[in-house]
Amino acid sequence: MPSSLKPVVQTTLSPGGMPLELWLMVMNLLPKKSVRSCLQVCRSWHDMAITVLFSTVKLHFFGPGLSFYDDYVRQRQVLELPGLSERSWEILDYITTNSAFAQAIKFIIVYASADSLTFEKLCLIKALRCMPYLMGFEWIAKSPSIIQHIQETLLVSCPNLRHLRYPLDITPPPLDPFSQKLTSLNLTPAEMWEYEDNAFWYIIDVFPSSMDTLTALTLACVSTKDIPTEAFQMFARLRELTLWEPYEIDALLLPLRHEQALRSLALRGVDGGDNLRTFLRGATRLLPRLSTFLLTSDEYIEADDLNAIRDFLIAHPGLKRLHLRVYCPSQLMPILYPALAKLQSLQALWLDTGPGEMLDIRPLLSVLPRSLEVLVLYIHHDLLGELLRCLSEFPHLRSLCVPYELPLTPQILAMELEHLTFVAAGKSVMHVERDSSGGKAKLCRAPPLEVATWHRYDFDDPNMAWMAEDLKSWITSAEWKVLH
Repeated sequence: MPSSLKPVVQTTLSPGGMPLELWLMVMNLLPKKSVRSCLQVCRSWHDMAITVLFSTVKLHFFGPGLSFYDDYVRQRQVLELPGLSERSWEILDYITTNSAFAQAIKFIIVYASADSLTFEKLCLIKALRCMPYLMGFEWIAKSPSIIQHIQETLLVSCPNLRHLRYPLDITPPPLDPFSQKLTSLNLTPAEMWEYEDNAFWYIIDVFPSSMDTLTALTLACVSTKDIPTEAFQMFARLRELTLWEPYEIDALLLPLRHEQALRSLALRGVDGGDNLRTFLRGATRLLPRLSTFLLTSDEYIEADDLNAIRDFLIAHPGLKRLHLRVYCPSQLMPILYPALAKLQSLQALWLDTGPGEMLDIRPLLSVLPRSLEVLVLYIHHDLLGELLRCLSEFPHLRSLCVPYELPLTPQILAMELEHLTFVAAGKSVMHVERDSSGGKAKLCRAPPLEVATWHRYDFDDPNMAWMAEDLKSWITSAEWKVLH
């Protein structure tokens, strides 16, 4: 077994005379790179750092059905990494033999193929039975073919579970309702709603104990017109709501009148038209605490839709994170500029008007607040030089993502973009490392697997954590590849 998988969490240790709990609190606040440095200080720090580094564990169950990249060459680079699946089995086996290590793990994230995974399922179930302190479990796959057996194990063996994510189709629900009081629930993708009435009835039946505790909810293919009144009580407590391809979105206004704490609203794959405009205009008088808003549409939208988006944004000037993927002719984008100029607290912006459209960079950047820390822009490569010249006006910019290679040099990073720490440009995903004085900088390419399995837990920056999975999907997609 690799030594890095053999922590011995000695709860009696108290380095420097300070209680272990305080040391762990401090380490949890450090960047992961700094925590890795703590491994080499002494045995006590090593054990604490292992506890922090392994609080979230990713497992990879590879098979023919698992695809990270639409790009075949990069897909093979990931699948051919030596010992990746074996390492996952080793981690699961070690969990069953070391109770201290098992107690240190708080989140399990499984990337699984759509094929039958009988051996992996048995290993995972055996490990889950040894993790009574597990707080979060995510099964990321297109098929939930074996999830029912894992559901039963989570129900019985993980009483502290608070976060749950798994896909749904017509697989029957667990035999008994979950007794845990979940705070976060993600049931995507969800093909089953083609056969069932509504996802909310599933929640009422399977998670009755969570109706009063859920603060984050993600669902797919929901007809908002059919949300039962029994589910309205959830909206009073929700802080994060994500809906994939919702139908009749204007009907969402009724349950949202019950909300008292919503800070993040994400509407993915929404069709433009009267329903969207009715919702956005009605929501201008709602959601006073909203700080994060995401709206994506897979179809071209009209000027009237953009006007409704503009009015919605103006009504929520406190937004800190904004993600808009609205396919429209670039000449219509100035409709949004007055709204963007009002968002003076904005920290992260993702703006995508669709392939083939060319934004006029300088007017756009002139209205954006200088407080921006993360910027994702879908622009033509002919505008990259102009973009770099304008970005020097954003002193807090730390992350930049564009679909083409950037002519970045150590001199530009050191002199003009001195705070930049992350760059995704074309096929290159790089971290920027600087010396202690900040005078020298170098670009370090991220490995393919890191990009292919990005998760919000991988980022210390909350703005990057918010868009991690969207960025992963964008970079690994065929749409991104065709640009090069």
